[in-house]
Amino acid sequence: MFRFTTILVILLALAVGCIGFLLGRPSGGSGDAAASQREISIHTTVRQVFPVAEFVSLHYRYTSVMKDVSSKEVFGIPIPGTEKKMLAVIDGSIKLGIHCNEIQIDTTRSDTLFIKFPPIKIISHEIYPETAEVYDHKNGFFNKYDASDQFALEAKQKFETGLDVRRNREIRDQARAATESAFRSFLHALPALDTIPVVFRWP
Repeated sequence: MFRFTTILVILLALAVGCIGFLLGRPSGGSGDAAASQREISIHTTVRQVFPVAEFVSLHYRYTSVMKDVSSKEVFGIPIPGTEKKMLAVIDGSIKLGIHCNEIQIDTTRSDTLFIKFPPIKIISHEIYPETAEVYDHKNGFFNKYDASDQFALEAKQKFETGLDVRRNREIRDQARAATESAFRSFLHALPALDTIPVVFRWP
């Protein structure tokens, strides 16, 4: 009887040991999967969190003078009494920024994040005719301003102002600085990137 009890205890101990081993053993390589997840590239993380739309970095408001003087002509000679002129001040606003889907990430380095931004562009440009103030206005005989003239003058002023802004290096530098500041704060707020050095580049 004692011998039978001893054998039974040994068998139970072996059974409990086998069950414990099976329960404690990792199944299906889950340990490897967890390790690979921890090793996700910083470049993949950045690409996933970057917005895909437009990013506005600078809102530039302006007031410009809209001036026009014209006359009807015959063979290049102005017809007397047909001269018309207008002098007005009009407000507008330009939003400068980048298209985020054009951002390039350098994947050759894992210790530093190199980001190349696309050129600063005009995202939107609006003028506000309702706020325009006319300081001088004269209609010529048989040569008066109509709605089409007004639209043409506004379109011309809008184009010239947009061209001036594109050529203005100071405004472009301000937009670049604002873009870098916003993206640096955004990236360093992410736990996976808070200690990674970030270098920005421009074309």
